Amino acid sequence: MGRLTFLAPIAGLIAGALGTLCVLLMYMLRLRRRPVQVSSTLLWKKSVKDLEGNIPWQRLSPSVLLLLHLLIVALLALAIARPVTDTDLADGQRVAIVIDTTASMGATVNSQSMLQRAKLEASGRVRSLFDSGRSPRVTLIEAGNEPRVVVRDATERGLVLRAIDSLMQSDQPGSPGDAIELLDQISPVINETEERSTPKTLVWMFSDAGSLMTSTLPMRSGYGEVIDLAPELAQSNVGITAISAQRDRIDTGLCRVFLRLVRSEGGPKAAIVHAYEGEQRIASAPISFADGEDAATHTFELRLERAAMIRVEIDADDSLPSDQQAWASIPSPDPLRVTVVAPDAQADPLLLDYLEVISRSAPLVVAPGQSQGDPDLIVYDRVAADQFPAVPSLGFNAPTAGNGSPIESNNIHKVLSWDRNDPMLRGVGLGSISYIRSLRYDEQTPGMRIIAQDQQGPLLVEFIAHGVRHIRAAFALHDSDWAVQVGFTIFIAQLYEQLLPGAGGAGEVYSTTDLIEYQDELGNEQIAGPFPTVGVQMMPDGRQIGVSLLSADESMLKANTGITIGTAASETGTRLSGRVRIDLWRWFIGAAIVLLMIEWIWYTLKVRISA
Repeated sequence: MGRLTFLAPIAGLIAGALGTLCVLLMYMLRLRRRPVQVSSTLLWKKSVKDLEGNIPWQRLSPSVLLLLHLLIVALLALAIARPVTDTDLADGQRVAIVIDTTASMGATVNSQSMLQRAKLEASGRVRSLFDSGRSPRVTLIEAGNEPRVVVRDATERGLVLRAIDSLMQSDQPGSPGDAIELLDQISPVINETEERSTPKTLVWMFSDAGSLMTSTLPMRSGYGEVIDLAPELAQSNVGITAISAQRDRIDTGLCRVFLRLVRSEGGPKAAIVHAYEGEQRIASAPISFADGEDAATHTFELRLERAAMIRVEIDADDSLPSDQQAWASIPSPDPLRVTVVAPDAQADPLLLDYLEVISRSAPLVVAPGQSQGDPDLIVYDRVAADQFPAVPSLGFNAPTAGNGSPIESNNIHKVLSWDRNDPMLRGVGLGSISYIRSLRYDEQTPGMRIIAQDQQGPLLVEFIAHGVRHIRAAFALHDSDWAVQVGFTIFIAQLYEQLLPGAGGAGEVYSTTDLIEYQDELGNEQIAGPFPTVGVQMMPDGRQIGVSLLSADESMLKANTGITIGTAASETGTRLSGRVRIDLWRWFIGAAIVLLMIEWIWYTLKVRISA
């Protein structure tokens, strides 16, 4: 505890002087009589004459009641003077307030969300900071999916309070530790010689800290602690953390929807889960958690004869509403329409076999210049095209719109490098294939993305035209051994999913952190997301998608306590909570009320004894 000071000493002195004067005047002017029993009311007239002749000014005589009244006045005067005691918070101290706004902070405790608790606690501390007279500089950081600085080095109380009040709950996962890293980047680092004159940043983090797996968050430029918001409460919750959907390859009208649920430590051991198509319930199932387990799974088998958006919902009333629902967009069971353009309508037989398996129907094979029908995908096999089509396309030795110049070569080549993180090439393994090159692509071609290359340059490339993707290989399939390798089957299946989402019968699932590509009205590539809330979202291109939370860290609602920030506090013995003002006027008011009660009891007993 620091020194005792008064924020309004003049007001306290004035109040004390006026109050003391009023008490003394009341004691000096009051009538003094001795109780006497009379036998007749005729003696009342004499009492009236005594009243008229009483001397108004009397000499004060000390009494317990007088001392009580003066002490009450003194306590009230001290309360009006606004007594405070403050800690050794330095003048101009930098204070950082980190408030977690991730999904788990939406959990309700006694009809109040964790974020609301955090904002109330943070606002109270900010008021204390600015009432301390130390001119603090406050930085507010929102710790969401991506941390951001809301205000920096603010010196106005109202600005910080408004910024705290403006923080909104999100349905995104995140780690508060990222906010400390950001704070470390924007805060000045104080060395040992400067530490006494320029203290390090004091950090208060308001978070359940459920995703943190350590008791100390490293920080070079400051120190602090994670404020425990609900230490006495174990929250009950069960949520959906994974969902996937896949149509059967043979019976395409059958769709399997897989779910994974987790529960918090105080969560229920069983739950009812419903599946909806639109607002119509189409299936329900009980899901129970085995003893000692916090996760459970279930698979719905649904008959869906058309494209649909499925919503799965947990029938439970628990702490966190954002993980109660999850969505999956199921593709149509209709087979894909694929057109193969080949010389004299004679395509590579192996290529046709692969396309038929993946498309679930035989592709249409045409010669250049013939009608291509209304395909979902066009495959060019050893033919050139004047322009890119309006639908996705794949080409082997197929120069298009001047991209790819023919070369004469009989040499066997090997792939030098490829993008292993590309979704089309995951698990494909291009290093084992051999081929004879047919085309050369210019590396400086605008808008071309290189997927794989060899010593002669780009080998597998991607173009975007008409807002859709087009993949081209610099060799003919029959000029390579790729078609007889397992990796080619994987490549074709993954290429279908990338060019035609849902082509393999897999449902589309999106979380609040996903970034989704789409084409605007001019055919330009745009990105939507991440999404702050769960639910059905309307994309700018007119599509409807279902956005889910799907985060085990958020649904578990873990509340880690005793987490410290930085190491300076433990090394120097500094109080983690900082040195800030503590208002004492409430204690003085409380003491005055207690003395008033004692005075009333004393006076009542005295009157009864006199009677």
